[in-house]
Amino acid sequence: MCADANAASRHAAKQRWLDKNFKYRSEGTKYHNREVKGIIGNQRIARGYSRATSDSVMKAYTKLGESFKQTENLYKKFYSNKARGKALEGGRSRVAGRSNLLAMLQAKGKLENAVSNEFGRNLATRLQGNKRMAMNLRAKNRANVGYLPEYGAPVLMPPSDRFSTFLNFALQVGGIAASMSGSDIKIKENIEYVGSSPQGHNIWEFNYQGDSTRYRGAMAQEVAKLNPDAVHVIDDVLHVDYSKIDVDMVEVT
Repeated sequence: MCADANAASRHAAKQRWLDKNFKYRSEGTKYHNREVKGIIGNQRIARGYSRATSDSVMKAYTKLGESFKQTENLYKKFYSNKARGKALEGGRSRVAGRSNLLAMLQAKGKLENAVSNEFGRNLATRLQGNKRMAMNLRAKNRANVGYLPEYGAPVLMPPSDRFSTFLNFALQVGGIAASMSGSDIKIKENIEYVGSSPQGHNIWEFNYQGDSTRYRGAMAQEVAKLNPDAVHVIDDVLHVDYSKIDVDMVEVT
């Protein structure tokens, strides 16, 4: 069976796939841990917002209670002064009583305005501030959680390619066959010596038996002595691989 020409590429792709899956699972675990922390953080923010809202409303009611106490003191002071004025029965008792009443009403009005502001503008400002703080904390908490990791593009696995290996082998064999030629002395005739190559191979001119075409080349029996790797036996005939020696097989014109 021929080897897979894409074996290395397939192995590398498999390793990338394993690394990608490991990273995806690892990032997924980290995200879920942050998500749990985010849920706990939102619960903590909700409790803080609830307490802050309660404190803001309680502050307004505390102000209301204080105003009731101060109003009560104003009435006590007013009636105490009124009783003392009757006891004196002076000419100025009516004028003083009227002044005390106006002062008491003015002070009472200030207390009522303060209570109205506390339950109105002041309370609304505090509640809005609490809401904004809670929103900012939730936004930071969400940013810390981040986003669910994406797997991304899949890793493509190259297909098996045994045909290319076979084709390369066939081309190599074909190349060797193309560079080989029958050079056995037993299939030649009219052999004439014409020289030698730098590597010491004798060069001969000859024709094949039954064919008048003249050729120039080496003799397989001689090449086998100098370079055995260049000689092959095909159908009981010696062939020379001319790509391995410094002699070319050519037709003599």
